[in-house]
Amino acid sequence: MLPRAGEPEVGSARFGLLGPIEAWRGNERLQLGRRRERALLAVLLLEANKVVSAERVMDLLWDGSPSETARASLRSHVSRLRACLDPAGRNQYGVRLGARGGGYLLETAPEAIDANRFSAFVQKARATIDASSRATQLRSALNLWRGPALADASSDLLRRRLATELDELRLIALELAVDADLDLGRHEQVVAEVYRLIGDHPYREGLWARLALALYRAGRQAEALQVLGQARDRLSGELGLDPGPELQKLQHRILTADPELAGTRPAETAQLSSLGPPHQVPMDIPEFTGRDLELTTLTAMAAPAGTGPGDSPVVCAIEGMGGVGKTRFAIRAAHDLVRRGWFEEVQLWADLHGFDPQRCPTDPAAVLGAFLRQLGVPGCEMPEDLEARAALYRSQLDGRRALVLLDNAATEEQVRPLLPGSGSSLVLITSRRRLSGLDGVQPFPLDVFTRSETIALLARIAGPERIVGNEEDAARVASLCGYLPMAIALAARRLRAHPTWALSDLVARLAVDADRPVGEASFNLSYKALPPQRQRFFRLLGLNPGHQLSARTAAALSGLPVAEADAQLESLLDEYLVYERQPGSYRMHDLVLAYARDRALADEPEEEQCAAVRRLLQDYLVHATQATLLIHPSESRRVAAADGRTGELTTATQAIEWTERNLADLVATVRRAVQLPGDVPDLAVRLVLALYRPLANRGHSRERIALNEMAADAAGDQLLYALVLEDLGALCGQVGRLEDAVQRTEQALAIWRQTGNHIGEAGCLTGLGIAYRQLGRLGEAVACLQDGLAINRRIGHLPGEASALNHLGLALQATGRYDEAITCSQLSIAGYRRIGDHTGEALALANLGWVYQRSRLPSLAIDCHQAALPLFRDWGDRYNESEQLWGIGQAFHALGDEDRARIHWNDAITILRDLDVLRPAQAELLLGQTVPDTPEIFRLNS
Repeated sequence: MLPRAGEPEVGSARFGLLGPIEAWRGNERLQLGRRRERALLAVLLLEANKVVSAERVMDLLWDGSPSETARASLRSHVSRLRACLDPAGRNQYGVRLGARGGGYLLETAPEAIDANRFSAFVQKARATIDASSRATQLRSALNLWRGPALADASSDLLRRRLATELDELRLIALELAVDADLDLGRHEQVVAEVYRLIGDHPYREGLWARLALALYRAGRQAEALQVLGQARDRLSGELGLDPGPELQKLQHRILTADPELAGTRPAETAQLSSLGPPHQVPMDIPEFTGRDLELTTLTAMAAPAGTGPGDSPVVCAIEGMGGVGKTRFAIRAAHDLVRRGWFEEVQLWADLHGFDPQRCPTDPAAVLGAFLRQLGVPGCEMPEDLEARAALYRSQLDGRRALVLLDNAATEEQVRPLLPGSGSSLVLITSRRRLSGLDGVQPFPLDVFTRSETIALLARIAGPERIVGNEEDAARVASLCGYLPMAIALAARRLRAHPTWALSDLVARLAVDADRPVGEASFNLSYKALPPQRQRFFRLLGLNPGHQLSARTAAALSGLPVAEADAQLESLLDEYLVYERQPGSYRMHDLVLAYARDRALADEPEEEQCAAVRRLLQDYLVHATQATLLIHPSESRRVAAADGRTGELTTATQAIEWTERNLADLVATVRRAVQLPGDVPDLAVRLVLALYRPLANRGHSRERIALNEMAADAAGDQLLYALVLEDLGALCGQVGRLEDAVQRTEQALAIWRQTGNHIGEAGCLTGLGIAYRQLGRLGEAVACLQDGLAINRRIGHLPGEASALNHLGLALQATGRYDEAITCSQLSIAGYRRIGDHTGEALALANLGWVYQRSRLPSLAIDCHQAALPLFRDWGDRYNESEQLWGIGQAFHALGDEDRARIHWNDAITILRDLDVLRPAQAELLLGQTVPDTPEIFRLNS
């Protein structure tokens, strides 16, 4: 494989700072040790070929407070880093680290460091006149980024001190790339990209200016002016600042239709693009050994998709027993194929949990939901039906070079919906079963290691000097470990930790457990070598119902402080008992997890087993409560007051990301908790209630209904049971199970009335009104909503009053009582604004816009839809954005302004096409009609 432009030659050292800190020797990734050593490397690389004083290094690595032993520790870190980078001490790989003048000097070629190559790309692009070449150079530069700069630095403070300049240069490069796209007429693409950038950098005026310019050039002048108004409100309302001269001048030029602002329009509207395609394949491991023939064979099998497209996707099922190394082989193969440049566009990964005795195999619908979100489909537009999700997934991947890695598959039925339809896609499946029932699958059986591979792995980890001359003992180690790569690696790690042991000593210790199941002898050896406290820590990790581990999760399970749990995880990482998927996120191999769980069940009292899950539930509940209040500040029924514990979330965006990232583990934890004694089931019910708001409108109806059904079965507290039933009724209504919705809501209503809970009673009456309206029972709907409204007003419950008014307005619309509907919607908007609920405000504005349409008041309808539009855009609700644009188009058509109607209709149709709500042919037909037919999805409102 040739090096990329500007990279050092193959075989020399390469370094990565634009993401997790990495070092490579040719195609071999080096194991850099603990986080402080990785941070040391970053400090020296950022000032490569310059002497960095020891005082500055200590100040950075110890966050400004170096301990008395810091200097000695620093020397040890430098020594280990030097041995890793240049083991022979001869600078044979183009890198040398040494002490110099009271500090340290790392010498290497500047182009060996990705941050330097990034800067060079950007500098070259600045000097390039041709916009197309400039855009290509800038996107190439941005593709060097693998995540936040120095993502796994030893502390957030260190990252801020070292990476701020790099982060700023990245933003500049993004702005320059946007400018190049504007010069090329890619206006709609720029709008999509800059909206997302503004979400992360809301006070950067240059981004607001570029968004307004893109909208103006796309023919959306009114929206461009709205964006400038939003920028002004954000700056003045939150910072007390007026917009700078750039924004003020741009507003004047748009208002006066300055001809110099006009730009070219592309022949075809570019499809929406995200800030970057998904690249989800987990990290590779530097100790990967052997499998050369298998890798060559798999590469040949993948070639039709990688160099094609071929006639159909290439589907390879990597099959073999547990512990044989299927997952690690698939990950190494995936990285090798991507390095060939074959599947750089899209890389998706999912653990299907096919063989976990403590949890059900992953629902393919949930996997498709996660994949579609990664591919840019908004959660609020996620189909609920499995087949619909699968069809949308195939459409999203059509024509794109995609690599899909499906780990731990249980059955053909689980995998079949996850297969793309495009011949430019490769699917790698790992399973302990043969999946011969899949059409077109190419089986790829993976056997245990050969004798030579075993010896090579032992030598690589323990050191060749420990193996040479002792090949027979090495073969005996392989036999005792069943030739399983994972068990052999654990044994080699144990040998490396004991320099005084001979290989025969390792054989003797493994032989003690020779009658145990294959591989368990190696696990026992590693486990028994741990100090007692770490043994307990390891056991308790085995009780994790989910699969993800972080320092916070481990702290909850073990009852240790977070910092201590983090250190224990690092130690288990050194022992190969956990592995790191990405910085700060750990997992256990299925066999190791099963071993840890067995040890916990055997060695931990039942009370401690229950306590570990209880502590984990409490930590999840803290975060779910925090997420609820960040997303929906007026929520008071589903979350309790904080008990002194604090989570790590500070923004609504973080709250949504935390919920999405942990959803599978949250479901698994609830499923386990409802089976435990004491107060643990009720704690699980409280967690389900706290997840109601964070999971709303994000395409998770299946998971939400499953959670609430488990909670309803487990709730011992009558009031918790009623609240779960109320939520379950609402969820059933959202997926069209209207009779179930009525039944569940009526059950909850009876409990609230029996216990005298008026807030609950009013909430259920509103829920019944919604279900009756959907069933067409409009008289009953209006009566229930009016009763709920009266109770909310009597007890002064403002959120309930605003909600009841909003839905009463909808029901009155359906009966033709438009004047009353307008009054209800106006009062609902005022109520939502009074309590700061922007989600409710946007929905009520949209509903008021439609009732104005029906009342033949199009100018007022435009005002409502335009007011709702930025609110929906703020949280990425593209379906409701398209509905407002359609409503504006309908209103302009009623006013006789066909040009502006056409612009808004086209924008709405384009969004529906990009969301796959409309097929391309349907969208093309509507775009060609003088007055387009109303899309089916809008007909209830327009």
